[in-house]
Amino acid sequence: MKKWYSKIDRSTGNIVKRKELNNPERALNKPFVWLPEERDIRPEYDKETHKLVQTETIPDLSDMTVDVSPDVKRVLGVNVVALTEEERAQVNIGKIVDSDGVLARMTEDILVIVAQGGVLEKDSFADEVWEKINARRAYRGEESI
Repeated sequence: MKKWYSKIDRSTGNIVKRKELNNPERALNKPFVWLPEERDIRPEYDKETHKLVQTETIPDLSDMTVDVSPDVKRVLGVNVVALTEEERAQVNIGKIVDSDGVLARMTEDILVIVAQGGVLEKDSFADEVWEKINARRAYRGEESI
């Protein structure tokens, strides 16, 4: 079965190449070694308040007098990190943008009523419309109507 491997420069720890290989023979006493990659399971998290940050663990392989253990792996993982205030603001802006289509339809309905000489009152619109308007206002930190 094929598996992902990383070719590591032992002197620097840098990744030179990545490749999908089928159980390759690995020379573990050379300046460049192939290490199998292992991926951690992605944790559950709240996308509105947190984000995933990729981590990488490669042991120190720089001692050329010692062969690399056949058990050594490059581990790719993720940490859950709280969003900054700026990133949280961007999440809220995204929610507002997502509802722009609804707002465009509401604007069209208002213009039609005005053009036909109708009178606009709060009851002219369904509760669902006001819920969407109030959700947009809440994202901006404004009070509900």
